[in-house]
Amino acid sequence: MAIKLIALDIDGTVADGDNNVSLENERAIKKAMERGVQIALVTGRHRDGLKKVMDVLGLDFKTPLVLNNGALIYWQGELIWEDLITPKEADGVIKFSGKMPDVAIVIFRAEDIEMYCGPLVNKEWLLDRLSAFEVNPKKVAKSPDELTRENVAKIMLVVESGERALEIYSIWPKELSSLKRTRSYPYLCEINSGTCDKGRGIKILCDKIGILPEEVLAVGDGESDVPMLSFAKNAVFVRHFDWLPKLPPHVEVTPKEYRHTGAAWAIEKYIDLFE
Repeated sequence: MAIKLIALDIDGTVADGDNNVSLENERAIKKAMERGVQIALVTGRHRDGLKKVMDVLGLDFKTPLVLNNGALIYWQGELIWEDLITPKEADGVIKFSGKMPDVAIVIFRAEDIEMYCGPLVNKEWLLDRLSAFEVNPKKVAKSPDELTRENVAKIMLVVESGERALEIYSIWPKELSSLKRTRSYPYLCEINSGTCDKGRGIKILCDKIGILPEEVLAVGDGESDVPMLSFAKNAVFVRHFDWLPKLPPHVEVTPKEYRHTGAAWAIEKYIDLFE
């Protein structure tokens, strides 16, 4: 069955750690679009953080978007789905993580982004790093209490290392255990509603536009991408390290040398770009 939709993660899949899209990825994605294949961006990012990547790829905001790991879905530029963290849950996460001096808390909502940095976090460095990915908090709170609890799509905890992220998850409060906890990068803890993930997000989108899982190619590189790769009957995991998450049997893994061109590798494997 022909591929009609390519569902692409952004960070580590389409763009590298500096938010740059390789020429190989750019060419392959544009070639697929010329062949009539639709592109959907399925990412942990906020809508404001897409401009550079979309400009490079020649996409506009009518592109199907599954954002904040599936919490927000846009079709033809309109928000059609929300799966939010409840105010009580958001309050619990903020109170738990706000006690840790080495943690930065980033609150993602459809309308804006807020942030609080623990006293041991280099706030200037973090703001500069986030700005490279077009993440520009509307508010930088002086205390966790100032952060908004309502209409929260995702909470991201930024820590110094992957080991610290795993430590935080190991002491996660039992009363918050129903929330989804993943990592897009080893040092980023991403918290979503218990019913929210990229697999559900892309399924809702495909149901909306009438595309079957057999007609989807999904490409991702992190733990948060596994549900999306499980949904699509054609799927590729972009390898960056020796370690791999547990993947469904049908998911192919790129060779290591394609860590910055994995999207191109996947598209060229599944779609005849030169027919």
